[in-house]
Amino acid sequence: MQKTLIETLQAFANAAFSRAGYDTKFAAVRVSDRPDLADFQCNGLMGVAKSQKMNPMDAGAAVMEALDLEGLFEADFVKPGFLNFKATDEALRKLVAASVDDPRALAGTDERKKFMVDYGGPNLAKEMHVGHLRSAIVGHGLINLLEFAGHDVVSDVHLGDWGLQLGQLITQIEDVRPDLFEDEVNAPITMLDLQEWYPAASAKSKADEAFRDKARVATSALQAGDARYMRLWQRIVDVSIASLRRDYNRLGCEFTYFYGESRYQDMLGPLVKSLEDSGTAEPSEGAIVVHLQEDKKLPPLMLRNSNGGYGYGATDLATIVDRLDTDKPDYILYVVDARQKMHFQQVFLGMEKTGLLGDTTLEHTAFGTVNGTDGKPFKTREGGVMRLHDLMEEMHAAARARLEEMGKLDGAELEKTAEQIAIAAIKFGELSHDRESNYIFDMEQFLQFEGKTGPYIQYTCVRIASLMENASAAGLTPATFTEVTDGARSLVLTLDEFPAKLARAVDTRKPSNMAMHVYNLANATNSFYQSNRVLADGVDASVAASHLGLLAAAKGQLELGLKLLGIEVPAKM
Repeated sequence: MQKTLIETLQAFANAAFSRAGYDTKFAAVRVSDRPDLADFQCNGLMGVAKSQKMNPMDAGAAVMEALDLEGLFEADFVKPGFLNFKATDEALRKLVAASVDDPRALAGTDERKKFMVDYGGPNLAKEMHVGHLRSAIVGHGLINLLEFAGHDVVSDVHLGDWGLQLGQLITQIEDVRPDLFEDEVNAPITMLDLQEWYPAASAKSKADEAFRDKARVATSALQAGDARYMRLWQRIVDVSIASLRRDYNRLGCEFTYFYGESRYQDMLGPLVKSLEDSGTAEPSEGAIVVHLQEDKKLPPLMLRNSNGGYGYGATDLATIVDRLDTDKPDYILYVVDARQKMHFQQVFLGMEKTGLLGDTTLEHTAFGTVNGTDGKPFKTREGGVMRLHDLMEEMHAAARARLEEMGKLDGAELEKTAEQIAIAAIKFGELSHDRESNYIFDMEQFLQFEGKTGPYIQYTCVRIASLMENASAAGLTPATFTEVTDGARSLVLTLDEFPAKLARAVDTRKPSNMAMHVYNLANATNSFYQSNRVLADGVDASVAASHLGLLAAAKGQLELGLKLLGIEVPAKM
């Protein structure tokens, strides 16, 4: 794997500090705070002086004498105790050559792990809404980054397809459409039907005790495998999954498993009994629970309620046990709303208390809320919850209108490009924000071709591709990068940051680190392009070919970064 500039320099600094007789913990190198003065800096000489009770000037002189930078960097000692480093033109050329040969050369891991990513979590009978956006986009981005870094990854949507809410829905259907329970009836059930029946069932269950009791009976019958209820349940599953896959496919989200909570129902009874027998689960006011903390700050994890029904606690424990048996992951990541924090604390501690977890690490990859421009949870213009399908349609229509104004595309190409821009705007709008923070979804801003947006970065790639085509028509092709001219240094150093940003995105489980790198790279690319014209009159052919070589490297990394974020680059814009 090709070393980055900063990795190479760090090795040189470690060797110099060691030869000078100083602890290498003081040799840490980082990107310079003053790029106008240096590319990298080391601030450890003051620490050396303090630990050795010596003058930092003497420590600096000793390290400078011990430095062997092999012609790849220039070093300066700055009073009272700092080292500044600047990459030589030769170092910059080597880096670009490596990234052109293989964009992956600067990425990878020496420690391959197995990850299970639990993301999505929609419920049956309900269309996905904007609240599902973050789980889908962050989860999919994480999977791409983990796989690219060299890890094994499996994923699961974890559908809410079981429990009392299904009993309520079935009871509502029994009241309003009893004919659907007859064996020979093949009348279609649509998402529009479910969208009408589901909220009605939920409202009735809150207001009508008799309905609520019937729903509990229906839930028990469903869980017991009642044939009539199971047939209807399967029809609800089929219709719901078709709707979910439509939206997930449009976002590019894929899942290894499309499992629902129903998968684990046969495990619940034996699991809870085994925990009771072992003494890790105990009766409590008619329920069966796992006590988590002696100080009672965290409520116990309920496995079975006083009515004999199994709760989310039991289902989640069974899910983890199944995943451990099936996939044996080193990590299970739950990409779920931060408001579920306490539930996951209970589940994770419950797994530890029961001794079921083993060496697997459980992580709640939490995210904040999506708000509208008014700062409140994102709604439709009418004040209702925004369906994800409707949001994508609105973004597509707005992108199409923008392209029509530009007048360069029509027909199928116009529609395809509008879709690519719309999805890029949605995804980058999400991924440009730290997942733990709330953010404002501003459709108009996210669709701009300028600024920190997905379409801006797409346009940068399209612009370079167009330049390459025009250059080829003029007889110019990209050549080895040799001319370190204005703007080139900044662009190459930004290219060099890719591995560190990838590693940080993976380690923190935050694709926003890669999103910001891609944005910064687009800015550096455009700055270089503006200050180094390729096809302008009077530009030497060899210099122009060198510039094309650097732009080709930048384009390759931009497209790679966007691909890791799940964003396609249009052929034209």
